[in-house]
Amino acid sequence: MKSNNKAKEEESAASLENSMSQKAKEKNRFLAAQQAAKAEIASLQQLNETDKEEENEVIAVHWEIMNSKSFSDSVMTFINKNNPSAEAAVEYTVNEIVSMLVLLESDYMRQRAANIKEMGNRLLHHLRRAKA
Repeated sequence: MKSNNKAKEEESAASLENSMSQKAKEKNRFLAAQQAAKAEIASLQQLNETDKEEENEVIAVHWEIMNSKSFSDSVMTFINKNNPSAEAAVEYTVNEIVSMLVLLESDYMRQRAANIKEMGNRLLHHLRRAKA
């Protein structure tokens, strides 16, 4: 009996370790995609310095969202709780934020929702590119 219990404990420990390493892997994938997206946005900011003010504002909003600690924390928390892929965590987090913003009857908030969708797509692009 003791050896059967010990085998179950070892199996459980191995399963927990695998789950933790998968979560860490997905968090690292998210952080790498976030850094790539930040670099891309920084390049766009430099290219658009002389362009239309409206485009610069959109790029600034993307930069702000990409650097948002609450956004990153939400993605990381979702990975911790649900053990999904980084893509699923980004999609879930973006959808949650967008669904809240579209309920507000404000053109500004609807524009922010669109910006968040675009930023989410940018992150997903980098996640999928890194996976390929």
